[in-house]
Amino acid sequence: MKKFVTLILSLALVGSAFAQMSGYSSQSNGTTLGANETLTADGIALGNAVKLRGYVNTILHRQDTNANQSPHDGTIAHGDMDFLIDLSPVTAEVHLAAGDDSLTNNAQGDFSLEQIFSRYSFNQDFHLTFGRQVTVLGFESDEYTDRYAVTNSYRGEASLNSGKTYVDGVRLNYNNGMFGFILGLHDTYNIDTRTGTRDVDDLEDGMAIDIAASVMLATTLELRLGFAHENGPGTANDDDVNQVNGWIAWKPNDLTLALELDHFDFGDSIDGWDMMLLANYQFTDIFAATLRYAHMDSELNTHMQTDRVTLALLFNITEHFDINIEYSHTDEDSGDNDNEFYLQALLAY
Repeated sequence: MKKFVTLILSLALVGSAFAQMSGYSSQSNGTTLGANETLTADGIALGNAVKLRGYVNTILHRQDTNANQSPHDGTIAHGDMDFLIDLSPVTAEVHLAAGDDSLTNNAQGDFSLEQIFSRYSFNQDFHLTFGRQVTVLGFESDEYTDRYAVTNSYRGEASLNSGKTYVDGVRLNYNNGMFGFILGLHDTYNIDTRTGTRDVDDLEDGMAIDIAASVMLATTLELRLGFAHENGPGTANDDDVNQVNGWIAWKPNDLTLALELDHFDFGDSIDGWDMMLLANYQFTDIFAATLRYAHMDSELNTHMQTDRVTLALLFNITEHFDINIEYSHTDEDSGDNDNEFYLQALLAY
């Protein structure tokens, strides 16, 4: 792991030097890692210092399986409301959510505080954030409005979730457009969230760090590498847990191609890895399609390999209203397979 952290730091030095040579700034189109997105986000102005944004998300889904189970039907309703506060050089965000986005827990009406954090900007590139923030490792966004499909890549009880979670802590952030870098200290990183075994949210139960770097290799090509470590009671088997994540994305014009690799280790003898390949194309202003393949290989409980193929058809009906359709097929090495169907209505404001 020391070699991997050294690689991230080397990428930081190279990326920073390259950004200075190329004339990029934090206001340029480029990587978002470590950036102050509070200032650049769209929203409804509530006075001079506060903007409001959010969405209402409704999903109808059906899951058919050959594992001697009846087809599972359900409706998921989920709402999100974000307040973006600009008192520069201090900015802040409060993210509120209602409803549920889990396939196995239709607890509509649940209310949660997803994120609440403040940011102090030393200059336009260097920032300190503290509070409850979303984790940064992983290609997919935690927001439905920024996704290439209805579900996330990897099959599991929370397959609608992005794989990212919300943690309490402090994070150093640097972003100059061409290069982004973060270093954080948190109460947990929820690395084994996909197993459903993690339930720790106090510093006394353990601590976690994350470090990540992103560099624009070209104006349309981004490479990101990250590492997270958590220790203390509550992790799987009460062992230290590590995650290494890397992805590369190429976005020329209307095409997006991405490759992601994940590796997890839970103690000395248990590990797992994931891989994701994605292709998205924007055919017209109102229609796009995504084809995605994901592989999971886990030894946490029993050794299990899973392959998942997804086709999503995305319709931008208006500037603020989308209708999305998804079909996913999953095969497990046990011989079980699932067919999933999703219809999503997404209203953003």
